[in-house]
Amino acid sequence: MKGSDQTESLLTNREREVFELLVQDKTSKEIAGQLFISEKTVRNHISNVMQKSGQVSNVDLRQ
Repeated sequence: MKGSDQTESLLTNREREVFELLVQDKTSKEIAGQLFISEKTVRNHISNVMQKSGQVSNVDLRQ
């Protein structure tokens, strides 16, 4: 991802945790279970990461 260092510095600790699991091909359900949060919260974190990084899809985040 372009500017990943800059983007990562904008992320909260939890957003970073969710992002790291997402790029390991974990599903929202798996991430939620591992972090003891709801799937909706996982989706919110993913959405925040996408907005902060300027990416338009989860596929873009994984590249």
